[in-house]
Amino acid sequence: MTVGERIKEIRMKLGMSQVDFADKINVSKQTLYKYENNIITNIPSDKIEAAADLGNVSPSYIMGWDKNKATVNLFTGNGTIEYISKSEKALLELYNLLNDFGKKEAYKRLEELTLIDRYSMSSNHLEVLAAHERTDIKVTDEMRKHDKDIMMDDSEWE
Repeated sequence: MTVGERIKEIRMKLGMSQVDFADKINVSKQTLYKYENNIITNIPSDKIEAAADLGNVSPSYIMGWDKNKATVNLFTGNGTIEYISKSEKALLELYNLLNDFGKKEAYKRLEELTLIDRYSMSSNHLEVLAAHERTDIKVTDEMRKHDKDIMMDDSEWE
């Protein structure tokens, strides 16, 4: 995989358009297109760093020097090396600021979040609330609530 392909991979994983990603790394859409399609291969290091930061990967991953996308090495007690991302490192740092009671509470809440489809990696659904408000009458909050209740009631859609 080339540097340009890795940059495109990051952009696609983030679900960003070329315009948005280009703005974030401070290049034009045309320049990003040229990076992604290997027309420009001598990419400035500050642009590689910006793309890496945006994608939460290491610049060495983008360059192809490191096959692992992670940016931090974690040495475990048994001598193995685990790789964690910047966001995982930040979570660990916050976790380590907590006392024992706080750590137990944080663990409990994270565990609860994994049970909610919206936050779980195993969930592939999108929640869509699609309704258009009437324009022929003045719609009240009570009417909106009634409509939303119907939309959220699964028995209405069987």
